[in-house]
Amino acid sequence: MSLLPPHAPSLHCFLSKSGERLDAWQQAFSDALVLPSVGVENLPSQIACVWLRLTGDATVAEQIAQLRSRFAQNVPPPCVIVMSDIPSDLEALAVFSVGARGYCNAHAGVEVLQNVATVVTQGGMWIGEGIMQRLLLAPRGDIERPSSPTSSKAPAGAKTTPETAWRAHLTSREAEVALAVAQGASNREIAVQLGITERTVKAHVGAILEKFEIKSRLQLALIVKDS
Repeated sequence: MSLLPPHAPSLHCFLSKSGERLDAWQQAFSDALVLPSVGVENLPSQIACVWLRLTGDATVAEQIAQLRSRFAQNVPPPCVIVMSDIPSDLEALAVFSVGARGYCNAHAGVEVLQNVATVVTQGGMWIGEGIMQRLLLAPRGDIERPSSPTSSKAPAGAKTTPETAWRAHLTSREAEVALAVAQGASNREIAVQLGITERTVKAHVGAILEKFEIKSRLQLALIVKDS
């Protein structure tokens, strides 16, 4: 049984874990649909923007993959705008690396929501002024990719490309951890994904940062995303 009324006219749909409706969402788009995240299969094809409020049950990539699957046949597909209760630089990178068009605070005001919709439906991307400023003004060391880690050497005879060069300096398990970090996963989420302990994940992350001579997960995400 569909959760939607026949011929739903809405061009905006908000997805949240429990289907909670925030006042600003309705004020910004009076005919917006609000559905629980599990209702993604019930979204009508005429939706222009899907506003996805992240949950802690899955990674950013997994949550957006569900939307991509639902709209795989749509040309063009709806714009995906990700909303977070606690926005962060690392999460923003993960969001845009998997094809979202916008990223904002789930509790943004009416004017901000309308501005986001205007930008993304006109082909732009909305990253949010605060996060954009932090990325642009970050110290050079935070965004510069090291040319060659000194603490690890690529296997003899190994062939690399610009897309896989960073992998050559890591073990296969470290590469899995690095990819998960770039997708915004926490140590706990990575542990569940890979079937290892959080302590082991923490050790892998530490080893990876040391090999690349960097200090933060944000720097690691930029290295992986830039490759």
